[in-house]
Amino acid sequence: MEAHDILFKGYRFRPKKVIKMNLVSFIGDIISPKVRKTQKKYIQLGCGDNIKESFENLDFYPMRLKEIFKSKHINHDLRKPLPYENQKFEGAFSEHTLEHLYYDEAINLLKEIKRILKPGSIFRCTVPDLKKYINFYNGNLNDEFFDKFTLKAQAFYNLTQNYEHKSVWDYEILSEKMTEVGFKDVKQKKYQDGENSNLLLDLELRRSETLYIECKS
Repeated sequence: MEAHDILFKGYRFRPKKVIKMNLVSFIGDIISPKVRKTQKKYIQLGCGDNIKESFENLDFYPMRLKEIFKSKHINHDLRKPLPYENQKFEGAFSEHTLEHLYYDEAINLLKEIKRILKPGSIFRCTVPDLKKYINFYNGNLNDEFFDKFTLKAQAFYNLTQNYEHKSVWDYEILSEKMTEVGFKDVKQKKYQDGENSNLLLDLELRRSETLYIECKS
């Protein structure tokens, strides 16, 4: 496959898929407990395949119904309230998840994360960094991750549309929204650098394009 074919490897908007996603979410709401009981201290939102035994691992429902009961993570529509009591967890981690939500949905998720964290707990959040993509476009960033883009516009397709991305983030907007929902001490971090070592679940393969932020509840 030619490098430029990356423009055609992503996802398209399909009404049937949206209907199916909402139907699965509706059914999931009915059969899932409204409040989950757990002894885990930490929670991971949008875990994908990065399952951690010491965490509550949540992600969206699989689109194939037969996979729902085989999921290693807890199936939950992250657009909806999190199924936990207030101030339940001592820390939260989310990697490359907010960009899959529209801004209002992402802000609601931030509010929910704030609600389920104990006061003073750390929330570590990572997203694709708009600033890094702009630096690449302007010729101010050289990194192997961006070598796959033979045309610079491909990078912005990857950021804004590929993998069903619905929002873009930089430090300015994410730190502002975190502050607005009540988080404190919002700080930009680096890969594998954070106040709570238990929350350093950053994946190496996403390092070059990622913005790392921590805040306290």
